[in-house]
Amino acid sequence: MNERPAKLGAWAYLLLTAATLVISVYFFFFGPPKGNIPLFCLPIWMGYTVFNMIKSISDMIGRRQRIANFTRMLDRWEDALGKRRNALLLLAFMTLAVGGIKIAVPFILMML
Repeated sequence: MNERPAKLGAWAYLLLTAATLVISVYFFFFGPPKGNIPLFCLPIWMGYTVFNMIKSISDMIGRRQRIANFTRMLDRWEDALGKRRNALLLLAFMTLAVGGIKIAVPFILMML
């Protein structure tokens, strides 16, 4: 029942991770002059982001564990919150919150 929203959540996570990688690469190569902290931390963040993307893509192609995890999580939230709508709203909020934090990290690193 919750497989379609779980697929959308997994794809949204992948797209937000890709956006984070693009922003990080742009800042590293084309951004304003940076200090030592961004010069050291941006490549680490890019490596972490690439690792997450590879893991997400392989999971979407292969065993689909992430979609199963999202489905189980939605089922638990639906039981806890009482309504499917509330569980879907929580999934949307959590996906956007995590994506927002991921996108904010390169900006924060550039300010240091």
